[in-house]
Amino acid sequence: MLQLRYSLALLWLAVSFQVHADFPTAKALFEQQEYTQAKPKLEALAELGHLEAQYLLSRMYAEGLGVDADIKLAYAWTLIARDGKHPLADQQYLELRTKLPSRLAGKEVYNTLNNQYGKHALSANLYPTANRYVNTSSRLKAVHQPEPKYPSYFERAGVAAWAVVHYDVTEDGTVENANIAASFPIDGINEYVLDAIKSWRFEPPKDLYGAPVRMELQSHTFRIKNSAGTQARKFQRDSQEYTDAILAAAKAESAKYQYLYAVLAENNIISDPSPVNWYLQAAINGYQPAQYRLAQCLITGNGCDKDPNKALNWLAISADGGDAKAAYLLAQALLDSNNVNYNPRKAAGYLEGAALQQYMPAVTEYASLLAMSDDPTLRDPQKAIRLAEQGRAADASNPNLLSILGIAFIELGQQSRGESMLKQAIEEAKRRNWTFENFEDLLADYQTVATSTN
Repeated sequence: MLQLRYSLALLWLAVSFQVHADFPTAKALFEQQEYTQAKPKLEALAELGHLEAQYLLSRMYAEGLGVDADIKLAYAWTLIARDGKHPLADQQYLELRTKLPSRLAGKEVYNTLNNQYGKHALSANLYPTANRYVNTSSRLKAVHQPEPKYPSYFERAGVAAWAVVHYDVTEDGTVENANIAASFPIDGINEYVLDAIKSWRFEPPKDLYGAPVRMELQSHTFRIKNSAGTQARKFQRDSQEYTDAILAAAKAESAKYQYLYAVLAENNIISDPSPVNWYLQAAINGYQPAQYRLAQCLITGNGCDKDPNKALNWLAISADGGDAKAAYLLAQALLDSNNVNYNPRKAAGYLEGAALQQYMPAVTEYASLLAMSDDPTLRDPQKAIRLAEQGRAADASNPNLLSILGIAFIELGQQSRGESMLKQAIEEAKRRNWTFENFEDLLADYQTVATSTN
């Protein structure tokens, strides 16, 4: 996993985005006059820069729809929508300007909102600057990468297909969480490419301390090409109709299809010079996978320029919406003692939420925090043991989990059992070619403490 070692200058959106929001739902609630339910969703989207949400929010305050009428707030949101070129904002601005009790007071409210949620503020704090995508990470070296085993009749029948697969690479170089992001014909080759990619093995990169690094959201495109003239042309037409339908849905404000279209563009299924702009539209529309994808882009610099502060803001938005991977990455930043926003208790909350979703990296990190924390309100070795054992159901000899069990047992007064687990962690780390000195240091420290107390 990428380690975030940056100073958190912002995290300014973390409180505002406790409400999961997507525009179609918010708009439907507004049109059904369910204003109380619509308001928090529209606010969340407006604060991300969603133009129509900004305009509808201005109408709510102007007309007192589910809220107390507030001409100053209505005026401010109208100006922000006008700055974004909403077609109806000009007329509403002219109407509201005459109703303001004080134009100066209205301008002050506008300046306050604009400094947080205006287009310049969002560009500075959230929106990425696009660059070129590279589909294969230069940090990953494949050691076993077989092609899918397609049925023999595929070639005889002239089958053509493509599929885009997303997957994570563990610290051991194995593949996890492989899933089909898009394919055509739909489900045509899915089972074959998933069978192949699950057997892939990589030599994962290592951090500055020699520890292997988990790599998430990797992508690979599989293609079967048909060289036969008539069949090839038919496949191209059908595939084009499919991607055109996705584009039409994306233009119609479907966040899911905006994200899908970005995936197709990123992986060269379609020709589009800037996939990141479609990811951004989906993210502004409240789609969590797109928000997490933008954070990854801003961390790695693949697809957009690196910007750790923007990345962390997107992680906060996505994590507060319930995304487990985003919560884990954000917790990593909050656990960095060199970080100005160092906050283990808040990190624990994010990790617990992600662990409840069975996200194994978060299970391990949360167990480690509970076993080793200096904060008595967080330290809970018994709970750490339960979590570590939960993680071992997926990887029984994982060195990190073994070391957590060792520490937790020692904290509970079971010195010999704990030392035994730490020794197992050392041996297993050596077997996996992981760095093992950190486990040796832990064992030595606990043995020293035990000797001094006897």
